[in-house]
Order: sequence, then structure tokens, then C-alpha cells
Amino acid sequence: MVMATSKNLVTIPEAIAAHKQKSKHIKFIDGSWHMPVGDNPRNGRAEFISGPRISGAFYFDIDDIAPVMGSADNPKKLPHMKPSSKLFASAMDQMGISPSDTLYVYATKDCAFHHRAYWTLRSCGHDPSLVKLVQGSLNEWEECGGELEEGQLPEEDERLFRMSDLNWDEKTPTYQVMSDNEDVVVDVDQVLNIVNQKDAADAVIVDARSAGRFVGTAPEPRPGLRGGHMPGALNVPFTDLLDPNDKTKFRPMTEVKDIFIKAGISPISGDDTSCRKIVCSCGSGVTAAALAVGLEECGLRSKEDITIFDGSWIEWGSSDSTPIVSDGK
Repeated sequence: MVMATSKNLVTIPEAIAAHKQKSKHIKFIDGSWHMPVGDNPRNGRAEFISGPRISGAFYFDIDDIAPVMGSADNPKKLPHMKPSSKLFASAMDQMGISPSDTLYVYATKDCAFHHRAYWTLRSCGHDPSLVKLVQGSLNEWEECGGELEEGQLPEEDERLFRMSDLNWDEKTPTYQVMSDNEDVVVDVDQVLNIVNQKDAADAVIVDARSAGRFVGTAPEPRPGLRGGHMPGALNVPFTDLLDPNDKTKFRPMTEVKDIFIKAGISPISGDDTSCRKIVCSCGSGVTAAALAVGLEECGLRSKEDITIFDGSWIEWGSSDSTPIVSDGK
């Protein structure tokens, strides 16, 4: 069984012990999400509705708690972008979450994408020390005797809200974010500046996509995107960081650290600030969160030195003006 490696990563038994406290200041959140590709893709929200789910849990929908595609906040129609402080606070109000609550983010079996929900909660204004990432799936929770809710949720269940139905932009939320944290993400112009600076840049880009997609020999799952990677970027497939027997868990952090170092991310030495900052990228900003969490948890970088390129390859690979390195034919 994976032992907790920090105050933020918790085991299933630790999470069950917290749940048994029945405290109004402890909330459980299903952060499950799946790639919407293939003939019959899994859907985290639909699975939460059909159950089972941890008793009393809410579902954090990264596609819904995000700026609407085509809106003034998201004119490029990019998916699951970081929500504004007001949007985030409004979602917290709807879930009955207060700034002093401790949040436990979990995932269903074989879900490797819940890191984005965890990252969003910690990066949009909730106290990062109060957000926990459960290591282990809902199946392990059940096997260890954790309390479950069974059955289909009715449509009127308050947990099945949609932000578009709440008129949140016309109201003042009561939840108070710790800070706006606008600097936790970077945009395409900032990434282009890093690329153009080459060796003089004070940041390094790390790409979470598979090696084949990184070099352009494997197709992108989304149509219309060029293959390859940003010049100067390093490749750390996010799946390499995860337990091969359980995608809801990280490998031991000593192994995670070695993976990053072998990929070219050097530990910070003394006062050396060169390439201290890390920009995590992926296909659409979801699996980049796994890199961000892994970098912080293994101790290679602090949270303040890690950002996510929110548009990621959907934005970069769909543009004709961004430089790309590709081994593909």
C-alpha cells in the first residue's frame, strides 16, 4: 500500500478516518475526468450520478467550472480553462464549501486525470494546505470499508448543478478566495517568449504527452492539431509518474524525482535561479496538472515555481504561427 509522502497526499485509510469524523468542515470531492475520445468514452460526471460515490461527496466538473467557450474570458474556445476567482468562489458557494474546510479529492477506478481538479482547488483560492489528494481509487475505498452512497442521483439533487443555471456572474459570492493566483497559469505569448529566449530563458517547458505525440510520430487525439513539440521542451509522459498498477496513485516520490531529473530537470543548487521556473504543458491542460503535482511533491520545485500552460497543445498545435519541432513525416 502507498504510504502518504506529504501532508497533501493521503492514503485511503487516512481518508476514511477523516470521513468518519463526520465534520462539517471536511468535504469529499470526486475529481474524476476522462478523455472524451473513442467510441464509448467514460464520463466522470455521469459515473458520479449513477454511483456509487463517497457518502456526501460533491463532483468537481472541470469542464463546467471553467470560462464558457467563446465568452469574453475564453474567446479561443479552449476547454476546461482555469476559472476566474468569482466563478470559482461561486462554485464553492454552491457546494457549501467555506475557506476553512479541508477538501479530499478522489477518483474512480483507472482514472488518471483527477490531478486537474486537485490543482484547480489549490490554485484558484482555497488554502493549498487544506486540499488533499487521495492516493487510491473508489474501489479501494470500498474494499477498506469506506462509506458509500449507492444508486442514481435524482435530477434535483443540489450536487448536480450547472454553473450556467446559477446566474453566478450577477451575484456576489460569499466564499472569499485567498488570492487571485493569476500567475499559476501562463498564456501562449508567455510560452512563445520562453521558446524564443532559448538558453537565456529563466524557465523550462515540460510536456506531459506521450513520447510519440511529443516527437510527432503518433497522431493527436484531437483533429486539426499539428504533431510535435515546442522547441526546447522536455518530455515527461505523465503516465510515467503514476503507479502502473493503479493510475489513481503516484509512484514513490523518490522514483518520481528520478524520472524528472533523468528528463533534464535539475535540482535547484544554492542561489542558482537558472531554469528554476517550470511550465507544465500537455494536450489541453489536464495532465499537465499531474506534472505540477509531482514536481512539488517530490521536492524538485516549490509550488510558486510551477505554472501550467492552460491552452497547452490544443492552443499551440492549432496555430500556424507557433514554432514546432517534429520527427513525424
